[in-house]
Amino acid sequence: MSLSGKIAVVTGAGSGMGLATVQAFVREGATVYAFDISQDNLERELSSESAVTTIALDIADSAAVNAAFAQVNQAHGKLDILINAAGVNTPNRQATEWLDNINHSMLEHAKKGEPFAPDFLSEIPDEDFERVMKINVHGTFYAIRAAAPLLKAAGGGAIVNFASVAGLVGLPMPAYYPASKAAVVGMTRSLSGELAPFNIRVNALAPAGINTALLTQSGEDHVQALLSLQPLKRLAEPEEIAETLVFLASDAGAHYTGQVLSPSGGAYLA
Repeated sequence: MSLSGKIAVVTGAGSGMGLATVQAFVREGATVYAFDISQDNLERELSSESAVTTIALDIADSAAVNAAFAQVNQAHGKLDILINAAGVNTPNRQATEWLDNINHSMLEHAKKGEPFAPDFLSEIPDEDFERVMKINVHGTFYAIRAAAPLLKAAGGGAIVNFASVAGLVGLPMPAYYPASKAAVVGMTRSLSGELAPFNIRVNALAPAGINTALLTQSGEDHVQALLSLQPLKRLAEPEEIAETLVFLASDAGAHYTGQVLSPSGGAYLA
């Protein structure tokens, strides 16, 4: 599944699944542009990779996204692969701590066999909902819109968007996250039809529990709550997800488009 000679953009590349994808793509011979909001993460993790160009940006800033893809265009005049891995579960640290406390209470009640009905809806301020949607939905759209002319110039290519199992099944959580990930699924399916005449394939991944800092920072309670929903009682490793992305981006995945693959340990059974 060689990616030799391919030009790739990976968003959310400074950590987790995005970082593992950059490393896998480089191993398979691709030249990679790594986008992330954290310049520190990019420099720490990828500064020694000669095949990687790092660009720090906020994926929710359309002008910054356009400028980054302009750099790719200037250097290569084309693009073969876009991986939209940038995303957030919560909009800020305060919201993360709030959700952690609810998850802890939920698990404690479950252990005792007691009902627990968290009130997420009334506690979400406008700005929190908007920020998650800006990153997860708008950011994905901005990247695809900027990448499409370069993918067309290459004669085709592959786009993979990160959704979530939360966008496929009903789970009690703040509505901004499943809403954003369901939107990514809809965007993927729509754009797969629009871009198919240009030999551009558009797919999505909908993972469940992945062993990343984004997940584990919320504590063991959150991890155990997720694992309780899936038959395979372990977190997936980012490197496992990266191998799926290598497949979808390579010629081996050339007949996949409009699909939502769910590496979820069985939490989602289509």
